[in-house]
Amino acid sequence: MDLKKLASGSSSAVLAATLAAIFILTVFATSGCGNKQENSPTSGPTYVPVGERELFQIFSFDGTMGNRYLAHFEGPEAGMTLYTHDEVRHLKRVEAASGEKFQDDRLMVWLQSEQIIFQVDGKNVGPCHVSGLQPILAKAWISGGDFWAVGNEPSWNLVMGRDRVFLITSQGETKEEFSGLPAKAFNPRDPAGTYVLANKEHELKVEIIQGLCTNTMSGEPFAVSVRLEIDGKTLTGCGTGLF
Repeated sequence: MDLKKLASGSSSAVLAATLAAIFILTVFATSGCGNKQENSPTSGPTYVPVGERELFQIFSFDGTMGNRYLAHFEGPEAGMTLYTHDEVRHLKRVEAASGEKFQDDRLMVWLQSEQIIFQVDGKNVGPCHVSGLQPILAKAWISGGDFWAVGNEPSWNLVMGRDRVFLITSQGETKEEFSGLPAKAFNPRDPAGTYVLANKEHELKVEIIQGLCTNTMSGEPFAVSVRLEIDGKTLTGCGTGLF
């Protein structure tokens, strides 16, 4: 991965290096440094890298007492959007001796190559770990995915990209493939909208609604709610753009 291409200044270089270290850890480890994620479907298509993409800007981590978090990086200078189980917070990037530090009036997230420091009202809340969801999202992204979603009862998993769209249901036993989304029709950073896809046997309607969504089984927070319609059935769940 060419970090020089990603780094336009000192702050972006530090962010790129920090995220690259996390990215390598989570993509090539079976469950990162956290616990294995039991409730997120791991069955799916065989992921094939589509070539070098820009540095992954999404990070999922677990805290204490079962709390889970999802971070969207907005750019080297712009900060982080942090999703928790009950709120969305926007943290500004601040100077740090090492790694990347983000904070607002209550929360502080300090990402270092070997640890995650998380504070609430000035007190350390930890230990925090890379979540089991992170390698799933990263592998979907390096294979060309621009959106990932999951739902329960019944379980399903959706990966949307410009080349292909996969819907996995019945705990991985049923896998449907659809044509990908036109590049101009989908923005991973702002995925809200309705998309209708079809193959020879099925029509799939995907409705993405902006707003905090929490996985009903795992407690993981996501940026959007998702509603699918296929073969007269409606499936609901949560998702995130991949960028």
